[in-house]
Amino acid sequence: MDHVWERGYLKIPHAYHFLMIVPHPSWDALLPVLSGTVYLIGAGNSGKSTLARWLADRGGDDTALLDGDAGQPTLGPPGTLGLALPGGGRRLRFVGALTPSMAPLATLSGLRLLLDAAYAAGAATVFVDPCGYIRGEGGREFQRRSIEVLCPDHIVAVGRDAEIDLVLSLFSCRTGLSIHRLPASPHARRRSQAARRRYREERLAGWMADARPLSLPGVLRAGVFPGRPEGYFAGLCDGDGWLLTAGVILGDAGGEIRLLAPPSLPGRAAYIEVGKFRPGFSPLPPAFRSAGQEEELFP
Repeated sequence: MDHVWERGYLKIPHAYHFLMIVPHPSWDALLPVLSGTVYLIGAGNSGKSTLARWLADRGGDDTALLDGDAGQPTLGPPGTLGLALPGGGRRLRFVGALTPSMAPLATLSGLRLLLDAAYAAGAATVFVDPCGYIRGEGGREFQRRSIEVLCPDHIVAVGRDAEIDLVLSLFSCRTGLSIHRLPASPHARRRSQAARRRYREERLAGWMADARPLSLPGVLRAGVFPGRPEGYFAGLCDGDGWLLTAGVILGDAGGEIRLLAPPSLPGRAAYIEVGKFRPGFSPLPPAFRSAGQEEELFP
């Protein structure tokens, strides 16, 4: 699947978007009262992300959508957080992990930086769609810290859930914050872990469809760089931390990194950051999937 760079941002093809949304009757009444930063919270399979897209689609020309789920992304490849800007542009931050528990600081800072970028681009309303990580102490703490970092004007809670209630109880008296409760959509699709994994693989394969080897001599290395980075997913970023491209490391020798990735966004590469997962061999373009080449590429 081809990627289109438009006005310096990544424009995702229409095929990446879900084709049909069946709105709940309560959604129409909610839309007019929402403005500023709107944080949606809900467990997986609640219809939260569907609601976020529906609200953003009907929010006007000064509305932005922040995709905060690096494991099930809608705007970029797995391992990234994304921002759909007013006017159709996209910005991506590389977090290099599929769950916030594996990269909590990168996830929280990425959410904040994307929100700031939305307002800098002229957004009046930003719908924040974080991942559905809410179960257990770790999930509740992640949602709590995300809300603290983003300081939303509204929280929209989708579904009745004890974990959601615990998080919301910490913010029930916060000045300037409105909390809205909605039922889970009866049309929400329940996806198994296997289905989520297939979706992630398809997203990555689509991203890598037009990948080609890039030589990066002397590029700076950010974060924790493994001793043998071959096979890991990595992001090439500019000086402000915006993603230029991302792909799979083919080799690292003599101070030169070889990265298999789609063509880079125009701009000066400042550093490369290695993620915490190896996507495997199957997402690579066919030219890199010849017999025996997997062992050669990723020993």
